[in-house]
Amino acid sequence: MLDRFSQILLSILFALSVGMVSPVAADFTLDVDDDGQVDPLTDGLLIMRYLFGFSGEALTKDAVGIGAGRFGAAQLVDHLDQNKSYLDIDGDATELPLTDGLLIIRFLFGFEGEPLLEGSLDPAATRKLPAEIASYFTTIIDTDGDGIVDSLDDKPPLLTLLGESTVNLAVGDDYTDAGVSVVDFEDGDLSMSVIVFGLYDLNTGLAGDYPITYDVTDSGGNSVSVTRIVTVNAVNEGPESLTVFADGGVDDTWDLGIGAYDQGINYNSCENDGGEACPNIGWTIVTDEARGNVLQVTHSAAEKVTGLYIKTSSPADLSEYAGGTIEFDVKIVSGDTAMSMKVDCIYPCTSDNYGLGVADGGDWVGFSVAINDLVAQGLDLKTIDTGIVIWASQFSGTVFLLDRVRWVANSDGPTDGSGVLAPGTDWVNPNPQAGFEGNQSYPGYSLVWEDQFDGTELDSTAWNYETGGHGWGNNEWQYYRSRNAYLREGLLVIEAREENYGGRNYTSARLTTKDKIEFVYGRVDIRAALPTGQGVWPALWLLGANFTEVGWPSSGEIDLMEMLGQEDSRVYGTVHWSSNGSNAQYPLGGAGKKLEGDENYHNRYHVFSLLWSETQLEWLVDGESYLRFDITDASDLAAFRKEFFLIFNVAVGGNWPGYPNASTQFPQYMLVDYVRVFEQN
Repeated sequence: MLDRFSQILLSILFALSVGMVSPVAADFTLDVDDDGQVDPLTDGLLIMRYLFGFSGEALTKDAVGIGAGRFGAAQLVDHLDQNKSYLDIDGDATELPLTDGLLIIRFLFGFEGEPLLEGSLDPAATRKLPAEIASYFTTIIDTDGDGIVDSLDDKPPLLTLLGESTVNLAVGDDYTDAGVSVVDFEDGDLSMSVIVFGLYDLNTGLAGDYPITYDVTDSGGNSVSVTRIVTVNAVNEGPESLTVFADGGVDDTWDLGIGAYDQGINYNSCENDGGEACPNIGWTIVTDEARGNVLQVTHSAAEKVTGLYIKTSSPADLSEYAGGTIEFDVKIVSGDTAMSMKVDCIYPCTSDNYGLGVADGGDWVGFSVAINDLVAQGLDLKTIDTGIVIWASQFSGTVFLLDRVRWVANSDGPTDGSGVLAPGTDWVNPNPQAGFEGNQSYPGYSLVWEDQFDGTELDSTAWNYETGGHGWGNNEWQYYRSRNAYLREGLLVIEAREENYGGRNYTSARLTTKDKIEFVYGRVDIRAALPTGQGVWPALWLLGANFTEVGWPSSGEIDLMEMLGQEDSRVYGTVHWSSNGSNAQYPLGGAGKKLEGDENYHNRYHVFSLLWSETQLEWLVDGESYLRFDITDASDLAAFRKEFFLIFNVAVGGNWPGYPNASTQFPQYMLVDYVRVFEQN
């Protein structure tokens, strides 16, 4: 009979589910997995399982050491089959788990004397004394008696870099080498024997890549080396300046060239025609005695609102100019001397009007406008589409010259001047529970687009930022900014925060796939964890792609998911359309998917889905249907037989959710793990 301790020990060993180790090879020793050490919870457990007849994953699960050279189940069984006789510890000509296996386990756990042998010897054993058993163990651990596990004999030294394998410096930075550690199983610490190549060639005053190699040889003649790459980078001077107009020409960035808007043509534009199509403003290149070629702008005497602009077709991310200035020179030829300007980002985003004061004196006057002042008025630096918009403040009977228009970066680097960290700078993953995962495929469907939100920047080929603080038709309180949406740890994060910007007390973000990812029918899955709190209003929804042409509600709207932060255990699905010009809605109220008990949509991830066919819309949460809407042949519902685009946003306040109060904690985050769009085969 086994003693009580042995029974408990065996029970523990069979229940173990922790593993350690990976690759090597030698004559048979108890280092079964060949990781360079003999361990009861790896080697001992493998032997015990083997003697009990385990194979496959049941043999190896959590019992192979880190760094093992022998780790496959078949490989281990073959090795033990060939050397099984070595496992006859008690010398009874058989290899059994409750005698030999138990002796091995006890020995590796450090048992000696009678505790090593008690209840573990076969009656036919020929090795019965503790000294005999211990002596035999020596032959299958250290056969040459050098104090080293045989599988480690004559192995190369273990040479490890301390610090990073690649180091980046700026020109002029100091460099302190972190060195290496080196251990040899026979020779011990060989740190003093390391030879370093390349360290004295490192020149931190000159940009380039510098390899530093560390080499060591042990007493057996085994040599190993490792290399660290030190990269010295040229000092990043930043963008310095971006030209808009100089020397009579427009910089390539502004590929749409020079244009103007004119009240006289219903605020439409004329471009690259000198103003022929604009009745109240014109422009031409003229020669100035002091400057050479400059731009001359002429306002009519009709007192119509007009403005000249220099524009790009591909909105530019000019965030690196935060904290810098827009500089330009103006010379009044005749008329009004007061000037105004602005900068536009993707419509309806704008800095709004900025008064410059007067440019009198009959000579060139230099203006410098703080970019952060324009940002404070609503400019989004990520989506700039004009280099400048400029006009005489009274619009009437003025001729002025314009030259040397440029954006100048802050010499100390980008800054918003507020002292407030940008969203995402100190973001810490709130780590909602894993929740529902969702599928990567469905019978009868094909995946046509997905975004896993990997990487560091939002995919500009799929997503647009919508910015502004005009209430968005719902009397919302947030100002949407591009910087409040960012990628972190494989997630899209939309951050709603309490901060003053653009005349609003809150900021957040709103993203769309308009003109980039648009589709009709299929399945949409979005895995997300939602924000919470009174007045916080997250939404994942779709809008008709013809929204710009027909407006809302004629475009149709499908709210895949909306939630009121103060009721974070219920989400809603809704559909809107035009019925004789009026907003029609289904359902009218009370619907939605409510979670049971104390569960909510904030503390774990859920998958929100929409199934869309020619005849029906169906809403699901975590694969469970909770709402359907039939799309009939009625002309009013024709919108739902056309393409839609996606919108993700977190609003703060509004007619439906109400407004934040003292209980609402900011910042709040909507975390989106992925979005997948499938089409029906």
